[in-house]
Amino acid sequence: MGIGETSSFGRLKNRIKQDVAIDLGTANTLVFLEGRGIVLSEPTVLALDEFGRPFALGEKAKGFLGKTPPNIIVKRPMKGGVIEDLDAVSTFLRSIVELSREHRPFLSSRVVICIPSRLTQIEKKAVLDAAKEAGFKKVFLIEEAMAAAIGAGLDISRKRPFMVVDIGGGTTEVAVISQMAYLYSDSKRLGGDDVDEAISRWLLRNEGLKVGPVSCERLKWEIASVWPEDFEEIPSVDVAGIDVKGLSPVKRKIGPGDIYKAIIPIFEEICDSFLEAIKNIPESARTEIERKGITLTGGTGLLKGARKFLEKRLSVPVKLTVNPLETIVLGAGKTLSDLKYYKNVFIN
Repeated sequence: MGIGETSSFGRLKNRIKQDVAIDLGTANTLVFLEGRGIVLSEPTVLALDEFGRPFALGEKAKGFLGKTPPNIIVKRPMKGGVIEDLDAVSTFLRSIVELSREHRPFLSSRVVICIPSRLTQIEKKAVLDAAKEAGFKKVFLIEEAMAAAIGAGLDISRKRPFMVVDIGGGTTEVAVISQMAYLYSDSKRLGGDDVDEAISRWLLRNEGLKVGPVSCERLKWEIASVWPEDFEEIPSVDVAGIDVKGLSPVKRKIGPGDIYKAIIPIFEEICDSFLEAIKNIPESARTEIERKGITLTGGTGLLKGARKFLEKRLSVPVKLTVNPLETIVLGAGKTLSDLKYYKNVFIN
């Protein structure tokens, strides 16, 4: 083999053997490939056929929610920051890796997986086992808040503390970090899914309208805001659903003020999580955070008015990361460049 052939083989080997990072989120799962960036982003939803075999994954499976065909079971493996179904998580993780390989071939033996901090030891072991079944020999677990801090570009090695708040699909993670360790960390089963469910309950209770989960999520992004000053700029929309009295299809005109009533208690509770953190850290750290503010990330942080609402209620500056949906997996991806440097942030 000549020099040119060796060089070509080396480039091919480096292209194929790339380490992987996966954000296993309640609402969405993202896959990051070293040297390539994010190669896949799909809802954490799995559809199985009558024999328990994967039928659809991600966006395709999500389309069946609320209108599942006969002999098809639709599952959301993660709920509220915990594993809802161990077998489904294992199947989903293997399937998402296989799908990623279809998009971008790789044969890495190492993977960093982001997980909610609420997972039990049994649940963590299930994630580890699923990753190994997917072909990874070395598996590193990192909690979402720590990955979010790294992805936001914060220097987690410094002594001066900072606070990260990640509002995801199933959990709100609040962490105060200093020198690659937590001064405080907490996780609440509260996130975007709860916003959707609150909208669904409000429509049922106040309008007698039964609306599916996909439609409620669409309403959240179209007209929901937790900042009343936005209301004038947000038009009301016709919402289609089933009238629970007549059991017939109907439409109701719904505006941002209506949705506000449904979702504001959730954001009040998120504020309580921040205040709880502030009470449980040293005074010097509290002073620093009150001066510097918090870094906000997670998909629910993109909700209209979320940043302004939190700033007003908490009386601290709030900075939303550039790509809130991607911050966690980007942070995990960054650890791939120097696993030894980041060894203290991994929880296994």
